Amino acid sequence: MGKVVATVFTTHVPRLMITDPVARRVYMGRSVTTFYDAMPKLERERLRHLDFDTFLLIDTHWFSTLEYVLNAHERLSGVYTSEELPEMLHGLEYDYRGDCELARAVEMEARERGIRAIASAHSNLPIHYPTLNVMHYFNHEARRRVLSLSVCQTASVKNDLAYGMAIGQAIWKSNRRVVIVASGGMSHRFWDYDHILDRASASPEDIASTANRLYDERIMEWFKAGRHDAVLAAADDYRAHCSPEGRFSHYITMAGAMGGDSWTWRGEQFGKYEAAIGTGQAIFFFQPSFSGAEREAA
Repeated sequence: MGKVVATVFTTHVPRLMITDPVARRVYMGRSVTTFYDAMPKLERERLRHLDFDTFLLIDTHWFSTLEYVLNAHERLSGVYTSEELPEMLHGLEYDYRGDCELARAVEMEARERGIRAIASAHSNLPIHYPTLNVMHYFNHEARRRVLSLSVCQTASVKNDLAYGMAIGQAIWKSNRRVVIVASGGMSHRFWDYDHILDRASASPEDIASTANRLYDERIMEWFKAGRHDAVLAAADDYRAHCSPEGRFSHYITMAGAMGGDSWTWRGEQFGKYEAAIGTGQAIFFFQPSFSGAEREAA
């Protein structure tokens, strides 16, 4: 019997891959992101010693249209350059074991439930930086398998929840121990071309609107309280008013896999709530509440 041992809601911003401290300061100015420390800390203190096989990662830059798509390649390897920001993110070498078996299991479970899903092993199926940037930090020794999933841009909240439930059931029926990663941001409105570089700091003052910032803060308080029922009840409204990254499908699908509005795991925040050229970004780790001894045994 398989199990989800933890989940993560995380930023994947390209600035994570700026390695030179001087270049970081030049780009972000007065407020450099806390994520350079937060990502390694989460890996070191929460993920490294967990017993699990696979990162199942929902990638908000992988937009599908007719169905949900899973990367079913046995191996994910190559050299990545971002078409969006090639100067900031280029020449990134990667080599991870995929999880074809789990991809096929999710595909089968989804189809049995009337949900269109395809486990694709087509040649040259691209990998996107929400998968690669996060794995660079969370799976830097490539010890875990990586299963990357699309978000479907035509799907409703109800569709995403149903797909998530299929994912959760497929994991439960498998022999895999899994960490689910929702790789994407919160509110997602960029500054315009003429102002974007002047507003590139990590300060929440550089979120594109006060309304977006306040809604993000409300969502984060629900994360911390384990009020996933409240987050899901607000999901359609959040989509309509804040244009969250990936239409918030990364979180909604993850929540569906964890039982939807019955999920109550509290979120532990790593790093601060930050801006990234207007968008809202944060990192939360979710796991059942354990004593120290129970955490070591998990």
